[in-house]
Amino acid sequence: MFIDKLEKLQHQLIENNLDAFVIIPGSNFRYLTGGDFHLMERPTALIISKNQKPLAILPVLEVDSFRKLNIDAEIFQWQDSDGYQDAFNKAFEKIKNCKSLGVEGQRMRVFEYEAIKNANKDLNISNAQRIISNIRLRKNSDDVENLQKAIKIAETTLANTINYVEIGKSEIEIKNFLLQQLYENGAEGIAFDPIVLAGANSALPHGHSSNDYFLKDGDCLLFDFGAVVNGYNSDITRTFFVGSASDEQKNFYDAVLKANKLGLSVSKPNLTMHNLDDSVLNSLEDSGYKDYIVHKTGHGLGLDVHEDPYIMRKNNELLEEGMVITIEPGLYKQGDLGVRIEDDVLITNDGCKSLTTFSKELRII
Repeated sequence: MFIDKLEKLQHQLIENNLDAFVIIPGSNFRYLTGGDFHLMERPTALIISKNQKPLAILPVLEVDSFRKLNIDAEIFQWQDSDGYQDAFNKAFEKIKNCKSLGVEGQRMRVFEYEAIKNANKDLNISNAQRIISNIRLRKNSDDVENLQKAIKIAETTLANTINYVEIGKSEIEIKNFLLQQLYENGAEGIAFDPIVLAGANSALPHGHSSNDYFLKDGDCLLFDFGAVVNGYNSDITRTFFVGSASDEQKNFYDAVLKANKLGLSVSKPNLTMHNLDDSVLNSLEDSGYKDYIVHKTGHGLGLDVHEDPYIMRKNNELLEEGMVITIEPGLYKQGDLGVRIEDDVLITNDGCKSLTTFSKELRII
């Protein structure tokens, strides 16, 4: 499987006139090799070129872990006491006539970039993040299975956490319970620091749970979180009301729910990201709550919580079968409440399938 992925990248190098590509630890490294290495002060790099086997630059303490991946690569190892530059020099000496090099522009750090330039001062180095992102756009059946497992864990966790919610409990108490449930239900990790926000705090799209805010009757309660299974992330948001909900709160919620459902109804291959976002945002704008829109409709989901494609206006790329995206419209009235409803959605051959199944209908808990 990983051989096929490496070959896909090699084909992309040919199509994009690149001689080689450097991958450092992270989701792309894991996608291509299955290896989950730390991004730390010791540079670790995999060089993929068009016509020879991969070259791995590794600190000595990572060599055995890399060999367990069974990747046919030539290894250039280095000791802390010797430094890493000589390993970079020797690795780039092995790549004949390498003039153009792609790197992960959203991930590579300055000291890794400098080590590469010092190894070959004549290299033309470019941000080729898009190339590696393109080969990850369409998920295979194994990818989708991992995502479904991660979603199931998250949804079971949410159901249990709702039963734990009571007036008088703090946001952080509820968040800590949710974290415990994620691991008890089988998560290997968390997709990101969970968002659990109540009352006016829910109007902060990426707010942080508080020790000193305690739930009270009539509060909005927003959850945004995910589980990790085999490196794949779920990302789910649901919003509830505690004890009671006013007519205005219900109308606010219904506007978001309508936009969410519309997004799922129109999603299909060959629809542009622009048109999907435009449909969802138009629904929110027409609801009477236009002033409370602060973000786009969604993003790709997989080994990264946020990855290509991005569902936003002016992005005219097309949805394709096999893509997994989020559809997560939201409205945020500062000082009052925020509502977001997020589903993880697989694009199918003739439409889409929501991988999330947790009820979205307005619920008072």
